Amino acid sequence: MASEIEEQEDDSFYDIHRTSLLDVIEDKNRAANRKSLIHRMVIVSKLRDPDADRKQIGIKYEEKLKNLQGEGVTGLMLIYMKHVVHIVETSSEFLLETIKDLYNSEVNERGFVSSSKILNITHNISDRLFNQWNFRALEIQVHRLEAYEPSESTDRLVIDILSQLLKLGSYLSKQPKQSLKNALDSLHERVPDMLPFEAAVHYLLEEDDVCMYDLSEYLDLYQKPFDVQSDTDLVWPLPVRLFPYN
Repeated sequence: MASEIEEQEDDSFYDIHRTSLLDVIEDKNRAANRKSLIHRMVIVSKLRDPDADRKQIGIKYEEKLKNLQGEGVTGLMLIYMKHVVHIVETSSEFLLETIKDLYNSEVNERGFVSSSKILNITHNISDRLFNQWNFRALEIQVHRLEAYEPSESTDRLVIDILSQLLKLGSYLSKQPKQSLKNALDSLHERVPDMLPFEAAVHYLLEEDDVCMYDLSEYLDLYQKPFDVQSDTDLVWPLPVRLFPYN
């Protein structure tokens, strides 16, 4: 009897001190001085006015980021002649604010983008790919965007673009701080294979594929009340418990 009590006490001791996955994640966040989990989102957009000052678009967006409080924002915004590719790393709260801002831009005739789609969101990334947030306006002329026809499926095309952006982030992360500006200014000359084709971005924005999220769909998931009706709610008379419970 005494041995059984000792075993129970030992089991309870280990249950109390057992390390869970949540404990490990929180310890890593404390060690990295992070207040919340960091997520990475890749989103593509179409500029409402192709003749707009693209540099000013980047500057205004950068000013918005500076006014934010809380977890820092890192990433890269590539502003093409008619489209935008944006990769951003931050907390879930700011990701939601980013999507709200772009959605408001869609529905507002004065907004700088007319449509957007989320290609991917990677939750709880272990390390940031970018050391800070930057933007660059790319002077790459592309003709006959509408004529682009990929040789692969839409989901495969999304994966290819994500791979390019990850390689681009890895390339920039290895650049010395003093030469980062020069590297950003010469992306098209140095690493053209790491830049997504604007024609491919245009194609994805025109496609209606389940592998991508519209902004309204994402906002519905996080903002609409969650109300699910189970089958038992439709049964009458109400089911009773057939087995005794303590």
